Amino acid sequence: MQIKTLDNINNVQMSQLMAIWLAGNLQAHDFVPAAFWQENAAAVRKSLPNATITVAVNPDGQIVGFIGLQKDYIAGLFVAAKYQNQGIGHQLLAFVKHQQTVLVLDAFEQNTGAVRFYQRNGFVIAERRVEGDTHQTEYQMVWHR
Repeated sequence: MQIKTLDNINNVQMSQLMAIWLAGNLQAHDFVPAAFWQENAAAVRKSLPNATITVAVNPDGQIVGFIGLQKDYIAGLFVAAKYQNQGIGHQLLAFVKHQQTVLVLDAFEQNTGAVRFYQRNGFVIAERRVEGDTHQTEYQMVWHR
């Protein structure tokens, strides 16, 4: 698996990123109505070029996972279902950890798999709050080098 940061996102890459983003949110957040993710897809598509996007690419050149950073904030980390549990999320996170001294993210409390993943990777829960749009409890999690 090749890990690299995208310079400019082309249309093919954008389609791959958005497909992984939508499927990942629907899979991981079944406690949030699917319409929420579908309605937010256009805003995410618009914001992706403004983030630093690091991708995992398989030997066929297909993006199979990505992490999006806005400065030190992890806006999302997604791996296509077929490629989960193969260490790709860890590789993406390790890649950005080498470039940052602090990382912050928000994870829904009910997304226990994500919370455990980030805790295993050195993140600690800094704050617990209710997210305004979904009304779900979320954790702000922080990692320091």
